[in-house]
Amino acid sequence: MFEFGFAQENITPVRGVPLCGYLNPRPNQGVLDPLAVKAAVFRTGEVTAGIVICDLCFLQGALVERLIAALKSQQVAFAERILFAATHTHTGPYTAVCFNYFSDPAYLDMVVAQTVRAVQNAAANLAPAELFATSTECATLAYNRRYWMKNGAVLTNPGKLNPEIDRPEGGMDPEIPILAVRQNGNFSLILANIVNHTDTVGGNLVSADWPGRMEREIQDQLGYDLPVMTMIGTQGNINHFNVHTNADQTSYGEAVRIGKAYAGAILSALYQLEKIDCRSIEVRTGTIEVPYFQVSDEEYNAAAATFRKFQNATLEPGHDLTSEDIARKHPYVMKYFAQKLMDCRDKAISTKRVEKMISLRFGDKIGVVSLPAEPFVEIGLAVKRASRFPFTFVAALGMGEVGYVGLPEHYCHGGGYETSPSPDTADRNTGTRLVDAAAKLLQ
Repeated sequence: MFEFGFAQENITPVRGVPLCGYLNPRPNQGVLDPLAVKAAVFRTGEVTAGIVICDLCFLQGALVERLIAALKSQQVAFAERILFAATHTHTGPYTAVCFNYFSDPAYLDMVVAQTVRAVQNAAANLAPAELFATSTECATLAYNRRYWMKNGAVLTNPGKLNPEIDRPEGGMDPEIPILAVRQNGNFSLILANIVNHTDTVGGNLVSADWPGRMEREIQDQLGYDLPVMTMIGTQGNINHFNVHTNADQTSYGEAVRIGKAYAGAILSALYQLEKIDCRSIEVRTGTIEVPYFQVSDEEYNAAAATFRKFQNATLEPGHDLTSEDIARKHPYVMKYFAQKLMDCRDKAISTKRVEKMISLRFGDKIGVVSLPAEPFVEIGLAVKRASRFPFTFVAALGMGEVGYVGLPEHYCHGGGYETSPSPDTADRNTGTRLVDAAAKLLQ
């Protein structure tokens, strides 16, 4: 018998807690919409497993370990069989050191407590259910954000209507796998795996970004408050900017537009849901070593020269540094990334980094696997090709976060800030290892 339970808790920060996602902290000045931790628990026979998704920018491995330990301390026997992931909203608080800024300890304490409560309540709500899955597509809301320029360089977010753009560096993944649960004749969960960045709002107000608006739209259209979970896919080189228009795409209105559009795609696909005969849930776990980035003498010397040139650059008060500033080569950004590259050698991390991965397999039709990074879309597509499951869900920012990860070829020609080295950046071959590890977990 297949059983399901769900619960969620509020993790909205108090006013003043800095928001994560840009190169500078932004103490929040209020709330546009709340943040939540959502727990879905599944059981067949003696096997219980879960998926927990937080409206946060990321969950580092250390925080995931803390969550697991807290659950174990409360006698949650399946704590090691939970996939933890983040929606990657850029208008949520820091959860670890990022861009030299720190998380708020009291906020992290609250996140841990609320996560434990959500998982406990979801387990208490376990009841007979039916499992469904399908897949749809939406190709008009996401774009590869790295572009070849006419001068042969690669830039991330090079600016709208930039006449120097030649072509995108890569493609995107329009597929949206959907997992649904029905109880008592109504849906009690819709989980959608969407490949797009979660950075449309900007500013200093808390928001769950477009996943929050997508949930609201689905609820409004169906007429009741069913739980909706967004599992972010491999969006390391994907976002919502259409460089061929001059439309303003950084606003809360943009989050609403995208959320409603994704909701429409999902709602239109519900009629084709396939009932899944799930007599067993299998959980597999593994680890992957993620070596740190090594720089050459040539790279180090070039960075040192850049740092000397811009060493006196400062950040203008009230200026939020975004990816567009990186493309424009803002002096402060140039200094920052030069320093980070030099730190790969001057402040090299000597300890071994090992990250967790997990897969949940629902019968022989649904496979879910985590990737502890912001992988490029090509990695997710490779994982799907290697999977034997008709419905494969790839959870980026799952069970940890080691930063952007591309395939080896993405590091060959330079350009694009995602491949810029820093002491904690994953090495050039991590992407290939992620594909192999995920494929093994899905075999």
